Amino acid sequence: MKFKHFLSWVIALASCSLVAGCSTSDSSDSATSDDQYSSRIHVIASKTGRIAPAQPGSTDSWILTLDNPEPTALWYTDRPSQEVGSTPLEDYINAASWRSDYGEVNPNATVLFQRTGSDELDGLYVSLSKPSYNEKSKTITFDAKILNDTFDQMSADTLAFTNVTINVLNNAVDDKSVSSYIQYASQAVLQPTAVSDQYKVVMSDAGPDMIWVDNAPGQYSDSRPMSYFFPQWPYVFKDSPPNAALFGTTATGKLKLYFLTLTDPVYDEASNQVSYTAKLLGQTSGALEIINQAVLSIDSGAFSRFPVPGKGTGYQAFGQGYDPSTANKTYIYFGSDIARKQTGSLWGTQSYLSQSCEPYCRDDIKTMKSLGINLIRLYDWDPRNDHSQFLDYADSLNIKVVVPISNWLPTQSPSVWNEQVPSYFKPGNFSNKNGTDWHPAVAGVIISNELDRENGGQYYGNVIGLVARFIQEADKRGFSKNVPVGVPVTFVPQGAPFGPGGQNMPSWKQFNQLLTDPRTAPYKDRLMLCPNTYNSKEYLFENAESTGQGWVQLTYKQFGVPILFTEIGLSRAESYFTPAFVRDQLQGALAYQKANPQQILGAMHFQFDDKVWKQTPNDTDTEGAYGMYHHGAIVKQLQTVASDFNFQVGEATDGYGVLTIDKLDPTRTYAPVVEAYK
Repeated sequence: MKFKHFLSWVIALASCSLVAGCSTSDSSDSATSDDQYSSRIHVIASKTGRIAPAQPGSTDSWILTLDNPEPTALWYTDRPSQEVGSTPLEDYINAASWRSDYGEVNPNATVLFQRTGSDELDGLYVSLSKPSYNEKSKTITFDAKILNDTFDQMSADTLAFTNVTINVLNNAVDDKSVSSYIQYASQAVLQPTAVSDQYKVVMSDAGPDMIWVDNAPGQYSDSRPMSYFFPQWPYVFKDSPPNAALFGTTATGKLKLYFLTLTDPVYDEASNQVSYTAKLLGQTSGALEIINQAVLSIDSGAFSRFPVPGKGTGYQAFGQGYDPSTANKTYIYFGSDIARKQTGSLWGTQSYLSQSCEPYCRDDIKTMKSLGINLIRLYDWDPRNDHSQFLDYADSLNIKVVVPISNWLPTQSPSVWNEQVPSYFKPGNFSNKNGTDWHPAVAGVIISNELDRENGGQYYGNVIGLVARFIQEADKRGFSKNVPVGVPVTFVPQGAPFGPGGQNMPSWKQFNQLLTDPRTAPYKDRLMLCPNTYNSKEYLFENAESTGQGWVQLTYKQFGVPILFTEIGLSRAESYFTPAFVRDQLQGALAYQKANPQQILGAMHFQFDDKVWKQTPNDTDTEGAYGMYHHGAIVKQLQTVASDFNFQVGEATDGYGVLTIDKLDPTRTYAPVVEAYK
């Protein structure tokens, strides 16, 4: 985790008198009625400190040391309670108090500091355990595990730092995945309003990015534009407004800290200004002052990796010469896996092959970004390939990816699943580079595509079993539980609604099987419903089967599980195709998601490009006429060689193959998608 340069300020947390609304209390009464452990978020500080490997050369365990720390730990409670106070530091880190606060789950914390000799504030996201106070040396130590990818800022040597603050998060309740949020601004001010005890908080030159981190036992962290976060506010804090700590330095260089409850967020992206309506918790200590280099730490709320709105596309844009029926005959197309690094000439800016793609690298992901797309659905994935370059590039552009398990694996036996499933959790596949959690770009996982209709649905039961096996593997490895898993299924109206078991509404029979099967029923809150639909906005959101209610409303009411449209669109070969039909589908989905973010995760327009092996000049093939782009003239062909690949397969009887880069020409579907997404 890397914080912005303007956060380089000197922390001088000297006493509780600096805190707005501070009171003193021990930690014995810190548990809420709903949770046996503490709901308090603690802040401790020190002028100097360091982090060093627990053993020489170790990168797994560290010792975090604070020298002469401030004598009190300040705290505020996670919502809905609105308490603030301080606890003597020795009481807070006492082993018995620590167990009382956190139980057997080590809490997560953000550690903000300046490296010795630097004026830039850095940060680490850590899990803390075994706090200890040494009276003789006046030091506090913690065992620390560095989480997610924040380790890449460190070597295996001791790192000394100054002006340290540790924000220790409370643990999540009932193992639910929640995150805490950090925003920053050059300046913040509290302005009194006409309402007693109510203020307007104005943060100037805010962001443009912000950070969020999981509360334990989760271990995920992310940095995204503030514009990504604010549309999610009604979902994240739907049950009660959040509490927050707003702190920074005054004009005299001292720390000022306010504890607040926040409502009515407004983000003006053009002016980089954020404002809230705020209730000040407790009484102020002295006059309200402008604070500089302000940090707003907001307590925990629900979390979704999916952007709101989720403006997605299906992506498998191989160039001319690709055909899935013959793909496995050549290495370059083997497995129909477009996210592998060897096809970077199409989705990125370099080929990762012995032959360069310059100056004709197609850079499809950058094109998606320019069109407003922030979500990609993939179809095929061979875990032997390296996909980190694709995921890293998408992540750098703030685009989330729904990663797949292809149709092949569900058709195999459970013994093959046991062999194959662990490979998806390795670096280069769905995990971060350390193999400790999901890659930051991953929003969700989909297993298979429309196997409910293949061979009379023969393998759909297998898919359900594989979903359970996959989630079990994720839990075994300690991956965060905020990545939902789904199964894309067909969507065919079947007559009168609300039949026995709900089988008469499109996809309801398949959804009911997925959610009630004994293998997956325990994971209902980890699943998403994934229909592939080409129906109208009216059917989906207004009036399905003459019920007076939209299919989405009815489906969420029936199952209570969020929906991701894994395919939505219309073929230009259909007699009733109009650009407005597609525009209205997408606008309907985005509007409904904005109003009901707990019900819809996003819409994947089908698709980025026409199926190159199906497209026709006059859009006469229904399957070949869905895309925003039509494959045009060939601009370059790259002959691949043995050294371009890292594994050998006997099926590739036609050799290594040629990767074709062709020109993508907009179709009649392009304009309505852009209109909906931009």
